Amino acid sequence: MKKFFLFSSLVAALSFPALATPYAVDVANSEVGFSVKHLKLTKVDGAFKNFSANIDYDEATKSFKVFEGDIDMTSVTTDNAKRDAHLQAPDMFDAAKFPKATFKMTKYEAGKIYGDLTIKDVTKPIVLTSKETLNGKTLEVNAQTMVKRSEIGLEWGNVFKDNSVSDEVEITLNLKTNAK
Repeated sequence: MKKFFLFSSLVAALSFPALATPYAVDVANSEVGFSVKHLKLTKVDGAFKNFSANIDYDEATKSFKVFEGDIDMTSVTTDNAKRDAHLQAPDMFDAAKFPKATFKMTKYEAGKIYGDLTIKDVTKPIVLTSKETLNGKTLEVNAQTMVKRSEIGLEWGNVFKDNSVSDEVEITLNLKTNAK
């Protein structure tokens, strides 16, 4: 009888849905950005104007159940039209052929969002270091990571060109969200 009771309790506990809350990203007050060194002298900052995210956050456990998103690669901006056009060109993002980049979380552990980043059909596991701030129905997520552009197919194959831009690219997310 004890085994039946224990088994029944376990089934009942597992049948309750997760208590995560879905959040909608306020794109107008959020940013998906990047920074890269140019000629080892200056830093170039950029961002993507159009992106979406699917976020479920469990307030009780302070953890993400879902954290994924899409970036419109044609929306890249560095405040330099010529550079922006080059970033969309076939030798960089190839935005005409690969219009979206994606991120999908695989697990969350205490301030670390593990997941797969896909750019130009190249998928690379990355870890975002994050800080979440919950204020009522508003969730703010600030996260960053460093990726090597050569590992995700963003290189020219020309030593001079590849050395003019740092291989390391910092990715930053500053997301403001509201409970749905």
